[in-house]
Amino acid sequence: MITADSGAALSIASQLRERSKGVTFPNGTQTLCDQLLETVDSASFPGALVPELTADGELVVIAFAEPAAWRRLCPVLLAFAGPTLTSFDGLPATDPAEGDLAAVIAAVGPHVTATIRLPSAPRDQEMALRALVRARDTVVRAPSLTRTAPEPTSWLLARFQDFLNVGRRDAATAILDQLRNELRLDALNLRFLQVQLLATFEEWREIFSLPGFTNLTLARRTPATTAILLEALYQSCLAPFFVAGDEEVLQKVYVEEVRSLAAPLLKSPLPASLRIGGWRIAGIEALISPGRTDLRYAVANRHEQLGWLANHLASFASTERLFHHGAADDARELLIATEATESVDAMAAALAALTRLNDEQRAELAQAEPFRSALRGLQHEAGNANVPTSWPTWLARTSDPTFTNALAFARLGAEEWLVAEDVADPASVSSFLDGLNYAQSNPLAAERTAQALPYLVAALRKDPLFPNPGMTPIYSGILTLLALGNARGASTFDSSLILVDALLTAGVSATDYRELAADVDEIAGEGFGARMVYWALEMIETFMRSPAPDSSARDRLIHSVLARLIPIRTRLSSLQQAALHNLSEEFGWRLGVSPARQDAHSDELAARMQGKTIAIYSLVENASRQAKAALQAIASDIDVQCNADPVGSSQLRTLATSSDLFVVAWAAAKHAATDFIRAHRNGRPMVYADGKGVSSLLRAVEDYFSGQSRQH
Repeated sequence: MITADSGAALSIASQLRERSKGVTFPNGTQTLCDQLLETVDSASFPGALVPELTADGELVVIAFAEPAAWRRLCPVLLAFAGPTLTSFDGLPATDPAEGDLAAVIAAVGPHVTATIRLPSAPRDQEMALRALVRARDTVVRAPSLTRTAPEPTSWLLARFQDFLNVGRRDAATAILDQLRNELRLDALNLRFLQVQLLATFEEWREIFSLPGFTNLTLARRTPATTAILLEALYQSCLAPFFVAGDEEVLQKVYVEEVRSLAAPLLKSPLPASLRIGGWRIAGIEALISPGRTDLRYAVANRHEQLGWLANHLASFASTERLFHHGAADDARELLIATEATESVDAMAAALAALTRLNDEQRAELAQAEPFRSALRGLQHEAGNANVPTSWPTWLARTSDPTFTNALAFARLGAEEWLVAEDVADPASVSSFLDGLNYAQSNPLAAERTAQALPYLVAALRKDPLFPNPGMTPIYSGILTLLALGNARGASTFDSSLILVDALLTAGVSATDYRELAADVDEIAGEGFGARMVYWALEMIETFMRSPAPDSSARDRLIHSVLARLIPIRTRLSSLQQAALHNLSEEFGWRLGVSPARQDAHSDELAARMQGKTIAIYSLVENASRQAKAALQAIASDIDVQCNADPVGSSQLRTLATSSDLFVVAWAAAKHAATDFIRAHRNGRPMVYADGKGVSSLLRAVEDYFSGQSRQH
């Protein structure tokens, strides 16, 4: 559709059809031209294709689209009718439509146009038109990305982040598969989500081995994705040589294998979220490229990350640049940055730079490409000049009904914003708490903030001191909002475990402990189904393994949760029943014979585990032993082996190479041991438990074997 206003689109389509009656198109093209004209008021087509005869009789097709729709339409036109068949090269036209056509489409508003010139030969001309019609049909048949869905894509993305926060890899993979199967996202964004998933578990070589890795380095991406791709390059190609201190081989490998891939990723400004490998690649490039003064300044104070490389760059002090851009130059650079980087901070910086221009400078900027297209895309994507630049400003806007892209900004903000810029400054923490308190007083703001819980938790975990005692008021405030809000029964509640564990680890007073227990009880709700059972069991274990300033408050919470679990135990799986039975007995709840033992022969899950060898790696050895006992209680001939070695060992290698399933407690594992296990699995099944307790280990086993059951 030529414009988002359906009434205006129908009016324009009517005028264009009436106008086309007076035009005589070349023989054999009339029907094809009429079919293209249908795109003007087609709600499923992003823009419009209008056939037109020029003053000299040349047949052309003019493509119209709003800036956001142009990003979707342009690649399709290139694929079906690019330079091989027509003159279209993907660039918009600098001249608008002329004559009476310009008058007809005056109601379209801001739009991008491109004149597609067809071949002069009749046969080639018809072939080009048929290609454009096929492009139209392909787009129209594709499922609409904006259709109303049972669960919004933004909610699915929030759940994806929720699962990554707690290390539930299989659950995150299932969300990724759903997004792919339902065509919710394009292939590039799906690949970026896969990159994010692999980076969570530090599988750098798998990222580097992804099909189309080179294309990822060239595509528009978030700063966090840039940091991940650079880290994957370093860990996969350069890390062994850097550790060995072999400067000559390091530079040779970098120049021959890495540099061409790293160059598109090393554009200024470098992402603040760069990991150690990214800073080292930037340092290597700065060392061998004297002209990259921007990189020299960027790495000047990164001695800890650069290691021995810092000695070679020591002569470059971190001083201010001796030159400054003018306002117009700044605006141009920042506009181009928004085209290359999907960043809320870059968007806000570009909008701020535009406000510093006078009318003449803005008019000049809007006339020349590529700034013209970048400006239109920015204005459409931002939607409002008041783009949030921090969590407090985001919270301040959550009550605005027009802030419909609140979750999208929260997703980007999780990568770019700190929850509190300076924890040592009480005003910084207070600013965020004021925003939370405001959100609690407004139903819409409270709902949006609760939905954004996974992104808030992801931002909190970027703090190198997490769990940070200075941030406990914020941890507590977010939990309280989740407990009091209407969204407490929503599907994105796994991240609440991280906040509870952070508060208990950092330490709270007896009064705060009682409030925390009350919040958790409220989040659990009056009753919950089988899907939430493992969350409840893991929450109980979290309280049990932490100091209790008020033991009576802890006992009340645990008894309250158990009282809601017991009535539904017959609907639980055998592993859930086993975990519940063990916890119940520990707190004096006598349930009689374990239901898991009674139903083992008829339980499909137990049948699938029979005869299997399962290895468990966790530094919390008591949890491993309890998980082993629970697994063997429901499958008598199952072989469960536990390990807690901090680094690779002969026993760990044996378990990695021989077990049918390897379970790693993601939150209670050493990276060295995890990498060792992964290196020796050779493609055998390996799953991650999301917590430190026995419940999370059992959940990982159940999710794996239940997934096998669904596949069969």
